[in-house]
Amino acid sequence: MDILLLKNIKSLGEVGAKVSVKAGYARNYLIPNKHAVLPTKENLAVVEEKKQELIKKEEELKSLALIEQSKYKDYTLSFEVNVQEDADNLFGSITLQNIVDRLLEDGYAVTKKQVSLPSGAIKTFAEDYIATVNLYTDINVTVPIKLTRNNIAAPEPVIEEPSADEQTSE
Repeated sequence: MDILLLKNIKSLGEVGAKVSVKAGYARNYLIPNKHAVLPTKENLAVVEEKKQELIKKEEELKSLALIEQSKYKDYTLSFEVNVQEDADNLFGSITLQNIVDRLLEDGYAVTKKQVSLPSGAIKTFAEDYIATVNLYTDINVTVPIKLTRNNIAAPEPVIEEPSADEQTSE
């Protein structure tokens, strides 16, 4: 199915391009979300007239994403976690939702769709985790994740002293 793009789409093309996609992708996603229109004569004329305006709008969105990207410089997500003593397994895990919640707490306006954890949920204690934030079509930020051990003192083992009755029976 042929369509006209109204936005830059990473895997398809630029604004105003006529591309061929599967019918379901066009009907169910691109057209309802106003990313594309059908290439009728009227739509061709409208897209040509608005092409400069659409390109300008895309450039504004891209510049805003670049500004947002600069805010992530030297930013590190840090989590305090409980770790098993004999292994490096975490009690629980750090999920994508935990990452998104922490980013929102720290003042970054992101949605769950924008963030990805390439290694999946964090279940073991290590120092090489990253999260990727997709700010715009080609603008991504990788945010390092630092885990620190929670210093909860382990309970002292209780050593029971034999009572006086047990001592006399020996």
